[in-house]
Amino acid sequence: MKTETIEIVDRGRGPQLSTTRITVMDIFYWFHRGYSWEDILKEMPSLSRAELDVVIAYIDAHHDELVERDQRVEEIIEQRIAEQHARPGFGPPDPNVPREERMARLREKLHNRIAEKNGEGHPD
Repeated sequence: MKTETIEIVDRGRGPQLSTTRITVMDIFYWFHRGYSWEDILKEMPSLSRAELDVVIAYIDAHHDELVERDQRVEEIIEQRIAEQHARPGFGPPDPNVPREERMARLREKLHNRIAEKNGEGHPD
């Protein structure tokens, strides 16, 4: 039985496992927020314990750099959310409107956009 060496490589998406497309940051995100191996396995069921051990070793060796990168990513996400909320009709959800009603509104908008795209016009 041939066993593949598991290592961290960079194929243009940042450090990732040589055996999968899972990046170090994909796993670091969860670890940095206090999730356990079991929690991570639920999110990434194809991840083996051996692969996780390789990522943990990499995280130990590059922890400060990864924390800084994670912080930059979070700042960019927050900035983009703020930009989206600044657009008309894209503000944060109204906490007084039940989730089910918000979902129904979104479904209706999506239905109308699809109808427009298909040349069906607005439903009356």
